[in-house]
Amino acid sequence: MRIGRFCIDWKVVAGLAVVAVGIFLVQPRLFISALPVLLVAACPLSMVLMMWGMRSMGQSAPPVVAAPQQRADRELTPNEQLARLRGQLSDLQSTQLAIAEQIRSLQAAVDGPEPPATGLAAQRSS
Repeated sequence: MRIGRFCIDWKVVAGLAVVAVGIFLVQPRLFISALPVLLVAACPLSMVLMMWGMRSMGQSAPPVVAAPQQRADRELTPNEQLARLRGQLSDLQSTQLAIAEQIRSLQAAVDGPEPPATGLAAQRSS
């Protein structure tokens, strides 16, 4: 809900309206003096409510469950963990090299065949 240039949560406006009606019903003489305070309180209360809502958004994610492999890693000795990690690193490096080769071959197919080196020298001298 936008009032002027300010974003104010409708829940805050409803809550302040309820408070204003309550003040009016209980102490009608205080209503006029409480109205400016209620209007000024709308902005900070909206901010608090917004932060509260954003805090609960992050908690709605399902908890991360450790993979079975990670649980098994805790039972390994440090040397066994190092050996396993080095093996994973080697696998990743070979995968990276294969991907880089695929990129090179696709780039060569997109760019077209390169002219022979002797053709380049003849073109430059012309």
